[in-house]
Amino acid sequence: MKKLLWKPSAVSWQIHLVTAILAVIVLIIVESFKLNLKQPYYREKIRAARYMLQAMDIIKQHRVKNIGPINKAIDPLHTGLIGVLSSPITSTTVDIDSKLISLNPNWAAVIVSMLKEAKVRNGSTVAVSFTGSFPAMNLAVLSAAKAMNLRLIIITSVAASTWGANIPNFTWLDMEHVLNEKQFCTYRTAAASLGGVRDNALGMSEPGKRILRETILKYKIILLEFDDMKKNVDERMAIYREWAKETQIGAYINVGGGTVAIGSFIGKMRYKAGLNIRAPRRALRVDSVMSRFGRDQIPILNFNYIKTLAKNYSFPESFKKIPKIGVGEIYNRSEYNKFLVVIVLLFLIIFLYLFMKIGIGYRVFIPQKKSSKMRPPEHMV
Repeated sequence: MKKLLWKPSAVSWQIHLVTAILAVIVLIIVESFKLNLKQPYYREKIRAARYMLQAMDIIKQHRVKNIGPINKAIDPLHTGLIGVLSSPITSTTVDIDSKLISLNPNWAAVIVSMLKEAKVRNGSTVAVSFTGSFPAMNLAVLSAAKAMNLRLIIITSVAASTWGANIPNFTWLDMEHVLNEKQFCTYRTAAASLGGVRDNALGMSEPGKRILRETILKYKIILLEFDDMKKNVDERMAIYREWAKETQIGAYINVGGGTVAIGSFIGKMRYKAGLNIRAPRRALRVDSVMSRFGRDQIPILNFNYIKTLAKNYSFPESFKKIPKIGVGEIYNRSEYNKFLVVIVLLFLIIFLYLFMKIGIGYRVFIPQKKSSKMRPPEHMV
């Protein structure tokens, strides 16, 4: 005689409870056994960050020995990369927070990641615009370039905003010279402008302008000084092309908010922080070095909004000591174990099928002697 299969007319609360408990257990298992996966180009990122840490130490040692003591009240990490509130070569006034955020050697790893995403190969030629405002970010670019063996064509706007490289005898060009002298790298600025408002130090004192000019000429660097913005952009583009020679420029990196490099206030607002694979159409309407490269469909790395970038990469906005290298999502990312997820999901589906569809749960939790108030089970063939 064939057995008749049956199921209850309603699922009991005991089965609901067991199912809920099992679902919670499955969730805990999946969350507890995530995989910590190394991100692509891990070794190059580590190498770049270590280079930046090395460069920071070189700058620190030089400043302590040759420039003067470091004020720990404004530079608590004692890096020597934080300038002063005011000086003859200070271009604009900004808060110190973004300068302190930039004192993280892991920025070099971020730049490697962006360059790789932009399909820039090791050994490629890259155009760069520096200012004196973010010397630590400049170091990050040089360190990433060293890790990837890139050829850089650098144009620098020497003036700096508050807390940047705005000490008259310790400008960014001085720092760059120290790095070359200590054989950290061979990257040198090809041409330089005064920087500041309209890139010609508009509104700055004559002694301040003189310091900037003398610094540029001291290192035998081409001086770019134009009243006309278009001519300034034209000359910069000509220098990039001339120095690139027969090679294709793989990317354009901008550090800071140089007017000629990135454009006016409207232009700055239209480029997103970080990697711009394709420049926004509206941004191309504002003439600048960045928009010229954008029209040629050359990837752009924009390091202007440092706080925004720090949030994007989950970087700390304040720290009492130099952040550790190799820590963070730029190096390692926690991901679900897909194999484990499939296994526990199949287990849960089978459990639900057996307990609710077949009726095993009913037979387990409901006693054989049923109350007279319970409805009889519905028969199934």
